[in-house]
Amino acid sequence: MNAGNECSKSRVLGNQERGRLMASKPIDGPPAPVRIARIGPTKRREALECLLGSDRYRAERFMRFAHKTEMNLDHLWSALDEKGRIRSTVLASPNPGRTAMVFVSPPEPGPGVQLAAQVIQHALKGLGDAGICLAQALVTPEEVREMKALEAGGLHKIAILTYMQFTTGRRDRKIAELPDDFRFGHFHSTDRGMIEQLLAHTYIDTLDCPGLVGLRCMEDIVDGHMKSGTFKPEWWTILYQGDHPVGASLVNESRDASSAELVYLGIIPELRGRGLGRSLLTQSIAKVAESTMKTVVLAVDEANAPALEMYRSSGFRRTIRRHAFVSKVERTACDN
Repeated sequence: MNAGNECSKSRVLGNQERGRLMASKPIDGPPAPVRIARIGPTKRREALECLLGSDRYRAERFMRFAHKTEMNLDHLWSALDEKGRIRSTVLASPNPGRTAMVFVSPPEPGPGVQLAAQVIQHALKGLGDAGICLAQALVTPEEVREMKALEAGGLHKIAILTYMQFTTGRRDRKIAELPDDFRFGHFHSTDRGMIEQLLAHTYIDTLDCPGLVGLRCMEDIVDGHMKSGTFKPEWWTILYQGDHPVGASLVNESRDASSAELVYLGIIPELRGRGLGRSLLTQSIAKVAESTMKTVVLAVDEANAPALEMYRSSGFRRTIRRHAFVSKVERTACDN
């Protein structure tokens, strides 16, 4: 079973300021607005007001947040009417691993969905020119027009994600039990090639966002995992059978240091169904419990019933749900 999938990575921005993501494809629709343009510093606040559906104060607060977290605002695009007023805005925020999270302003009823889709297309072309390989978006179940805009703009829905949370305690410091021929290890800097091969093996027949498989090279995927929050190599647990790596549980510290995030958990298909995923999870929780961190969070595909049951029975509780959309950004540099 696999968890902590790629589409969970917009959690920080999404939960704080209207998270959602997307990518490209030609569409039919109403006549194009007077202008769709990349927004520079002079109109950035106005564009962010549109994106957030808010006032000047929240837009300025968002800009301070972006500056503090080194969030790239260069891929901010808007549709402007004949008077130069912003009618629709899309922010494409590049992330490590040549991905980007795409956020769209709330579309107006009627032609607003097609207008937003046109802005999305421009933003995605800009991402392709910047070497981004995969665009992603997350929206709440209530954001129906946003989903329509994402689909019209070329993204497709791959999953509904359930976000879950666990609070650690002294009782969770126990070391997981394993069969005699298995052991735990942790990631070392010399293990880069090994972890790429192992994750590729665990992706086979995965139930967790299977639509993501093959959209990115493994090098980019591991880069994304390493740079999701603060990389903690001692929290990257590798399961071995003899000397052969057969599973991994990758945990990082969240960017704001408020929680530990299970960014990935996977077992090779030949060994699934033997309780080894639960042992990996228990071991990872034990490592976090030994630190000052008290909370572990994750995201899992709702279609992945075995993983959902494992987390539920281990004490994780559901928090929020998000619809996940993706699109490969076509560019020769990505085809490796």
